[in-house]
Amino acid sequence: MSKYASYDQLLLDLIDVGCRDFDSICRRTTKENSQLCGHRDPWRVPDMRLQALRKAGKIAFDRSRRVWYRVIPE
Repeated sequence: MSKYASYDQLLLDLIDVGCRDFDSICRRTTKENSQLCGHRDPWRVPDMRLQALRKAGKIAFDRSRRVWYRVIPE
């Protein structure tokens, strides 16, 4: 299991309940971000994990609306 498995699930849950833009995701995960990143910029953690979930095919980004959404597996 990945170090980020529970954090990734948190991101997926937030996307499912409608928290889809990057700013609102960062605000809702402030505590977890600071625990994971130490002294780095806290916004880097959700950025890194959202990109990892996108590359894994679990989520996608809609550029026209600037929101993340869950990909439905076929």
